[in-house]
Amino acid sequence: MTIARVAWDRLPVEALDAVSGRLGAEPTAVDTVGGANCGASALLTLPDGRTVFVKAQRERDATPAGGVPGGEFGWWGPAWGPVDELGQEERVNAFLPTSAPRVLWHLEVAGWHLLAFEGIEGRHADYTPGSPDLPLVVCALAELSSCPAPGLRLPSAWDRWGYWCDPAQEPLLSGTCLLHTDPAACNVLVDGVRARLVDWAWPALGPAWVDPALWGLRLISAGGHTPEQARSWVSRTPGWRTATVEGVRTFTRAEARRWEEYAADGVWGAAEIAHAARSWADSWT
Repeated sequence: MTIARVAWDRLPVEALDAVSGRLGAEPTAVDTVGGANCGASALLTLPDGRTVFVKAQRERDATPAGGVPGGEFGWWGPAWGPVDELGQEERVNAFLPTSAPRVLWHLEVAGWHLLAFEGIEGRHADYTPGSPDLPLVVCALAELSSCPAPGLRLPSAWDRWGYWCDPAQEPLLSGTCLLHTDPAACNVLVDGVRARLVDWAWPALGPAWVDPALWGLRLISAGGHTPEQARSWVSRTPGWRTATVEGVRTFTRAEARRWEEYAADGVWGAAEIAHAARSWADSWT
């Protein structure tokens, strides 16, 4: 499922007052787009020019966006059950690359969980061929691949994608690297000199090549790359050095099946991504 979005100024008055009290002044809010794991999000600007980005999630919506067909556990798999995604994002924040915005504080008020981050400048990444953002994303993925595994219990790549695989394939998705797992263009902010991975609601552990493989899909679905062009870009990431054809084939087929099932269920926008995912998977046969 996706969580219903509301405008920032439609949050309960108690929540808005609590945020203003925490900031020490009443901010100007600009709603942001995207973010399937929260009910509201806005960039708040204070009178002195400082900015803070805040996500808000209803307590009753503390379950994963998306979902295993016929199940209730979302991307996390039956072993995990419902997950408070903003809580997960807060816990993993200290272990993220230095480019990721840091959590400043959180509030729980009026049935809402509010999580505040450093406000950072940037626009969503451009994934089209020839975009100057592409080398910056390679650097962001390289920075991530150098991060040590956090000392947290996180789902594995198998927890997330094993549903769409044969049980014997589990070793192919084993690994201990920190993964973002959703490098869509809306989750990468670019300021002209640096790309930053944001929205860490679905962290996982697995092989270092998983995020590059997911980026390859997005280069095709959002950027219009051919599978061959996407392969050229993902091969430049350090994490790709550990990839095997068998592992990538297994993973990309699982991702294609996932999107195809979403498309069959009528999930908005899934059909286009499913088509790209299938072409990406077929390129590894």
